[in-house]
Formats: sequence, structure tokens, C-alpha cells
Amino acid sequence: MTNYANLVPEFEELFRQKLKLNNCRLTKKRQENNYQITTPAKDIFLMSWQEFPEVNLIYQPVGIRTEQTLVYERAIRSHLNFCLSSIQDKVAS
Repeated sequence: MTNYANLVPEFEELFRQKLKLNNCRLTKKRQENNYQITTPAKDIFLMSWQEFPEVNLIYQPVGIRTEQTLVYERAIRSHLNFCLSSIQDKVAS
């Protein structure tokens, strides 16, 4: 089994760069492996994992879920999949 823990900082940096494309902000929470993603529309998504690279992304209902929320969620999930694939490809090679 591959140890992905060493790749978390690299994943985090790549994911931050991707989120900046959508003007989203990634904030590391105090609890280990917990992050908050904030969109320009003030939507909040929580990202966490027990065993990296199995990442959970959850919408935090803080207001009305709009069409724009869905657009941001699709973009965030796309960036997340891209970054995880990049990390896994790096381990495989």
C-alpha cells in the first residue's frame, strides 16, 4: 500500500492553485485533514478525509442553495478529481 501522507502538502498546493481560478479560498481547519472552501458567493464546502486520497466534499448549508452554488460545486469537484488524479499518477510512476 502506498503512503500518500507525504503527498498531502503537494496536493494542497495544487488544489489551492486550481481553486484560485474560480476565486475560491481554501482554509485549513484546526482539526487534522479538515478544510473549508469558500466561494465568492459565500457558499461553504467542507473537505476532509480519513485516509488520503479518499476525500469527502460536503456542502455546508449556510443560506439558499442557488444555481451558482451548483456551478461552484461542479468546478470544485472537477478540480478535486484533477488534483487527486495528478497525485495518484505521480505515485504510480
